[in-house]
Amino acid sequence: MFKRLSEELDICAVAGLVTQFWWRDDDAQYASPALESLLQLSVQSGVPLSLATIPNGMDGSLVEAVQGLAQVSILQHGYSHQNFAPPAQRKMELGWHRPEAEIVAQLSHGCADLRDRFGAQFVPLMVPPWNRIDERVISCLTIAGLKGLSTLGPRSQAEPSPGLRQLNVHVDIIDWKGGRCFVGETACVEQIIAHLRAKREGRADITEATGVMTHHLVHDQGCRDFLAALFDFLNQREEVQLPGVRRCLAL
Repeated sequence: MFKRLSEELDICAVAGLVTQFWWRDDDAQYASPALESLLQLSVQSGVPLSLATIPNGMDGSLVEAVQGLAQVSILQHGYSHQNFAPPAQRKMELGWHRPEAEIVAQLSHGCADLRDRFGAQFVPLMVPPWNRIDERVISCLTIAGLKGLSTLGPRSQAEPSPGLRQLNVHVDIIDWKGGRCFVGETACVEQIIAHLRAKREGRADITEATGVMTHHLVHDQGCRDFLAALFDFLNQREEVQLPGVRRCLAL
């Protein structure tokens, strides 16, 4: 399954490229069998898990589910995961469709709530719903108490706004247009290789860890099997690092 990835990792090692991976799962709000399966995988594999959590409507069961799991971090996933864009536009919560004061107030409230509930497990990093955010909103994130930003695709800069660090994901294991199911082993591996190669060839930030994005609520058996196999493979590669989000962001 991972022959081509193994070859790319070998090339990266020869080139002196440090290969780091991090794991972000989106849309956390409450405990569920799907979340429990994800948490078990993190514990069994030893791979740190970052849960992008929706503050508005979050169930207290989520706090109980992750309590005591040192390898699990909580990120902020917007505020309500609500679309404010007009019907003809792509869905977006953090666009410039509302007054700045309203956006900042909601994000500040969500940030404070997650910090109060999760304590040291909370990392003040914003994961915009649908991975979309207006540049003008980015400049407001630090006002709301946030120190990081995570979207989809290679970052163009490590610090998109003063005091704000960016750490993106690059691998989406879900086929959203083809049935909201596992996109397939080949597609996932190709996404990983594409980011590693882009870094090696100078087309992407060489210091950015490769991010794997998951959505536990829509995982099928293919998703679960692939993640278990991928983490087992990466754990066997001595040159691969699997740090938590704080280390990747240097927070």
